[in-house]
Amino acid sequence: MEDLSQHILDVVENSLRHKARLIEISLEEDVEQDRLTLQIRDDGNGLDPRARARAADPFFTTRPGCRVGLGLPLLAQAAKEADGQFDIASSPGAGTTVRATFRRSHPDCKPLGDMFATLQLLVVAHPEVGFVYEHRRGAETVRLDTREVRQP
Repeated sequence: MEDLSQHILDVVENSLRHKARLIEISLEEDVEQDRLTLQIRDDGNGLDPRARARAADPFFTTRPGCRVGLGLPLLAQAAKEADGQFDIASSPGAGTTVRATFRRSHPDCKPLGDMFATLQLLVVAHPEVGFVYEHRRGAETVRLDTREVRQP
């Protein structure tokens, strides 16, 4: 995957497969600490401890009929390559939170990509799902909550 927006799209598609109805995407750029933090939290089915422990293993997937799952392992690798970290927290019935950090100045830190197009695709393709997107950089915050703009 060439940029972080593609990773975000992949993780969100995982959330949707796990019956999420609210997905929160957060990006925080900390210029002083030279960190970019990506967090995706959902209210889906969650993962049992065995699945959570293997979520970053490319030879494991929860999708029936598939032998590999590359989305989370590729995000974990991208974080590691950019001197960052990857973590997943999940439990059955309680949703999942995926968190990846990156050193912004690292030469292997992927660009953000076209977040507008990614969000547009998700919102149009899944109107029944609530999406919250927040991007913070210093004192500036951009926020979209589709629950606030959805027509009754």
